[in-house]
Amino acid sequence: MSINHKILAVFREDENMRAAVKLLENKGYNVFTETSVFQAIATVAGSRMDVIILDIDDLELKEMEFFDVARKINPKLFILISFSYANREKAIKSLERGADCYILKPFYINELLAIIRKFLDRISHNGSILKESSEDRKSIEHLALRVAHEINNPLTTISGQLQLRLSEMESSNPNYHVYMTLEEEAQRIAETVRGLVTYAQLRDPEKILVNLNDILKDVIYSFKDTRQEKEVRIIESFDKDLPFIMADKEQIILVCKNIINNSRRAINGRGGLKVATAKGMDNNVTVTFYDSGRGIPSNVIDKIFDPFFVVNEEERGMGLGLCVSSDIIKRHGGTLTVKSQKEKGTIFQLTLPIDIV
Repeated sequence: MSINHKILAVFREDENMRAAVKLLENKGYNVFTETSVFQAIATVAGSRMDVIILDIDDLELKEMEFFDVARKINPKLFILISFSYANREKAIKSLERGADCYILKPFYINELLAIIRKFLDRISHNGSILKESSEDRKSIEHLALRVAHEINNPLTTISGQLQLRLSEMESSNPNYHVYMTLEEEAQRIAETVRGLVTYAQLRDPEKILVNLNDILKDVIYSFKDTRQEKEVRIIESFDKDLPFIMADKEQIILVCKNIINNSRRAINGRGGLKVATAKGMDNNVTVTFYDSGRGIPSNVIDKIFDPFFVVNEEERGMGLGLCVSSDIIKRHGGTLTVKSQKEKGTIFQLTLPIDIV
């Protein structure tokens, strides 16, 4: 079970709910508690929740708008209400307003746990609360491919002309750096389009026997003699006895490139990146990326793997790299985690199972 699942419990004085919160915390869930729906709305707005457990015994009818507001903030939120028998009419109104499920008090806390687990088991590989239908997925893929086609055709012509001008021009020419900047921006657009297509077309892994050390060496080498390599010093610390694993080589290469690119932007020419591999304790292998960049603010770190999220508006790209990377690692049965301290740096760690069968 992933410890990343977030549950908000909204109640005042209720020992049944208090015991349930303690059990959920012991099971590894990230549990938040509030005593009013108004505080709950602020919490939902500030951090993406998977589940809300709402004790409606003290809920006033005018506070029923909570369901509408919560749904607008997160349409995929699962809302579970608890109530005593005397408030069954209020429970019916809550279900009509948008609650998904109910549990009658007093309840067995394991019963509540079973309901939440059943819902969270429906989470798709990419972390969405409800699985996308195949029709929705095809629509997204079709749209991404159409956008890519409409952009890439003229972009190829523009980039080709720019490269031709650059090949015919001396670097001392006053226009050389103008053309170079235009070409770099054209490549940035192309990279953004590729990211969108990758996000829309992400497939299940086609696993082969791989060694993560070899993959990382190839990825790091691909940065050599480029402007990116000049912007960041990469230190390797590889476990020479690292076991082979079953993984999709192309997808893992993409993950490593995305994380290194993310670190490079955070470092911004002022620091370094250490990449380390190791055999884990639970029949797995780990790759850890330590960068000395500006760090990620604590109020947004929970959103770092969300699609289209960027830490600040000055960042380039569509905010899909880390989302795609997290999706890929989940499809491999692994985890991708992040720890960060503002102005001190960030640590990304991916864990993959050793499975050679």
